[in-house]
Amino acid sequence: MKKIPLLFIIVLLLLPSWSGGQEGHWMAPAKEAARKNPVLADKASLERGGKLFKTHCALCHGEKGKGDGPAGAGLTPRPADLTQMAAHHPDGDLAWKIATGRGAMPGWKPALTENQIWDLVNFIKKGI
Repeated sequence: MKKIPLLFIIVLLLLPSWSGGQEGHWMAPAKEAARKNPVLADKASLERGGKLFKTHCALCHGEKGKGDGPAGAGLTPRPADLTQMAAHHPDGDLAWKIATGRGAMPGWKPALTENQIWDLVNFIKKGI
């Protein structure tokens, strides 16, 4: 019986992540997903998050977060319907996705502060 080199097995296991992970469900690493939101989802946070969403997210995700924005129509995969998915993902997962991006979705960490990212999470989960 021929032995398969360990390096070959590792490469096969990593292949989906190297391709951007577009094939499977996109989840943050467990440590990131478990992060607690340090920003209270009060009226001020929801207002800030709403303004950020309109500026940075609505073009692809749509004004109501349904994944139907004009710039998202030509993307593959299409932007997520945040009204459907947000309730099923912990705050840390959403914050990580906003910060890091994937595929056509940019990572916003260079442009937004940590608190702005959490304001977006609050808006996506409670304000859309």
